[in-house]
Amino acid sequence: ICLTTKHELLAYKARPLNGIWATAPYLHNGSVPTLYDLLLPANVRNTKIAGTVDPVIDGPTRPETFGVGSRAFDTRKVGFLEDGATWVFRVRDDDGNVIPGNSNGGHDYGNASLTDDERWAIVEYLKTL
Repeated sequence: ICLTTKHELLAYKARPLNGIWATAPYLHNGSVPTLYDLLLPANVRNTKIAGTVDPVIDGPTRPETFGVGSRAFDTRKVGFLEDGATWVFRVRDDDGNVIPGNSNGGHDYGNASLTDDERWAIVEYLKTL
């Protein structure tokens, strides 16, 4: 790590997590409806090695379709409720192909190994920020 100002400007600086509870849907493309869902593993990988298959995930994964446009807030999962949604966000098209720009397959950094109790504990912590 270079500590000079010149090189520090080349690094990506993540936004603070303060108020994260109020910024649903999540990821840069709004492809994850709640903080709880963000802590689930994704079904689709953004990138994978040619000739390999996606891993089989035993348990719940991020939703690939959900309603958006509601202002009703889900205080448990931290995001918007689908009640009153005006349209549907879809990761895949009608043929089952990932829609370019709609993938929610990135940002899996150990969340597949979390227990459900650990996920809920993280969500409760994030609510305090």
